[in-house]
Amino acid sequence: MIKAVFFTVIIVLFFYIIWINNIFAPHEHYEMPAEHAKIADDVKSYAKEGKQLFEQNCQACHSVRYDAVYLSSVQANPKLKTLQEKYGKVLPRDVYEAVFHEDLMALKESFGKVPPDLSTMYLVKGKEYLYNFILEPQKVLPGTSMPAVMTGRPEETAKIIAYLKSVAEPSPEEKNKRVLMGVGTLAYLIVMGVLLWVWRDKILKRMGLH
Repeated sequence: MIKAVFFTVIIVLFFYIIWINNIFAPHEHYEMPAEHAKIADDVKSYAKEGKQLFEQNCQACHSVRYDAVYLSSVQANPKLKTLQEKYGKVLPRDVYEAVFHEDLMALKESFGKVPPDLSTMYLVKGKEYLYNFILEPQKVLPGTSMPAVMTGRPEETAKIIAYLKSVAEPSPEEKNKRVLMGVGTLAYLIVMGVLLWVWRDKILKRMGLH
């Protein structure tokens, strides 16, 4: 019984750290004007315009693979259309990186590393960090190779963040599927744990150890 309680506490602590209070995630605090935060949160009103701004200002270096928005050089490559006919608009990561390796390496030569895909950047960094970094990259991360293309354009930056938020967040239907999957997985683990405990107890009784 003590072992079961200990095991349960360890599992609860693990999920608390991962889902609620991730001690490994950055916890720096960044300020963002309320009017721009409102724009960044209003996906319905500003995501479309934010996507256009992203394509105009960011697509030369960054992709948003989850939305089938690839590097400008890749978008111009006739191979892309052929691959999308085969795999769908959102290419598998390994296919994308293999076929367009030269495009990625060209960016690496220019910046020292391949600029990251931004599909999940909103979830990883949050709107406040992205707002400050996009506006003043050197102030937030000294020495970064990120050019300050959006400096002095805070409202447009907030719209780009609204677009990144729209891509990072799944649809309500997908959210429900994920919740059901999570609940189902936890229920399965609990039931299997109970059954294994009962089976273990029977085995010990047969062996005369319980």
